[in-house]
Amino acid sequence: MDYVIPPQDRALFKRCRRAWDLGARTRRNYEPTDDPRGIDVDRAVHDALAVYYFPGMWDWQPTIVLPLAREAFDRSIREQRKDSAPEREEDGLVEGARRLLESYFAWAPTVDRFAPIRVETDVDVQVPDPHAAGRDLVAPEGGAVRYRDRVDLLVIDEGGAYWAVDHRIVTGDWTDADQLLLDEGCLAWCWAWELSYPGMRIAGTIYNELRLDAAPTDHPPGPAPITARSPVSQHRRMYEPPTEAPHRPPGGPRLRQEATEAFRRTQIVRNDAELEEFGTRVALEALDMTDAELPLYPNPSPDNCARCEYRPPCIAMNERTDPDAILATSYRVRPPEPIEEGRLGGSTWSMGRGAAPPRFNRDDRDR
Repeated sequence: MDYVIPPQDRALFKRCRRAWDLGARTRRNYEPTDDPRGIDVDRAVHDALAVYYFPGMWDWQPTIVLPLAREAFDRSIREQRKDSAPEREEDGLVEGARRLLESYFAWAPTVDRFAPIRVETDVDVQVPDPHAAGRDLVAPEGGAVRYRDRVDLLVIDEGGAYWAVDHRIVTGDWTDADQLLLDEGCLAWCWAWELSYPGMRIAGTIYNELRLDAAPTDHPPGPAPITARSPVSQHRRMYEPPTEAPHRPPGGPRLRQEATEAFRRTQIVRNDAELEEFGTRVALEALDMTDAELPLYPNPSPDNCARCEYRPPCIAMNERTDPDAILATSYRVRPPEPIEEGRLGGSTWSMGRGAAPPRFNRDDRDR
């Protein structure tokens, strides 16, 4: 049986091994039973942007695309309301996110110098063995060790270079630039994508931040002007390899930003050393995760414990009492992840408007 590492389990492992043991799907897989779910506007905005950047509609007029993107947002909210706690007051948050999207639809065409290739795409790769070149890790039961994630958006720019795009909903201050340089989430997408498509090089990451607390109050929905959304034609660029290999400077990534009060776009060139170092970290962590003798000590801190869902059983363990009664009454085994129906843009490269990029050989990519 394969051992699958999703990003949320990896983050939990790095934060606290005890919480990871209780909550990871590959471990005890517990979740609280009294966790009232509210409306996740981040998810709804992602659903809308997945439609907005759907490759098969990239050259369509905004008057056709924007109603579909708005409906994707509204449909996500409707579906979430079925499972949300009725006492939660979130109408203001939803309306703010809707206004933010409308303002984004007006701003994005002024800065999008790329064309979308894939949206909301799953990547599932075997983790290479850090101690044996050309081999992959094997789980103790004999199965593969896999890393599984979902990429928000893959785009190609005017020069033919590929970029992984991370849509982020933020409040308050923008994310510190050093945090983006150190961020592993989007870096994981680059690493996993290059493993999935040998010879295809991802130039770097683009962080597309939308500030929810800066949503305009006077931007009602309305028809967009009939203009192209980008100078890069998606269906034409789909067939072309990069004109030259993206430059990855040995001294570290390069960063470029452009921003308004509500939106900021940060582009970071990633170098080969970063991707190699990240892959080594994932592999070493996987070796620990699959070690039957791994010590499962906690990592208490104000930040870790304040957001942890497993404080009651953890306190019981610290007192050397049996946590099973707490787990039996206040937690449940998390059900299997639902099988999703086909997601727009997530299953084919373009829905009749192109094909997958060619598998460039190493000599071609390094020219």
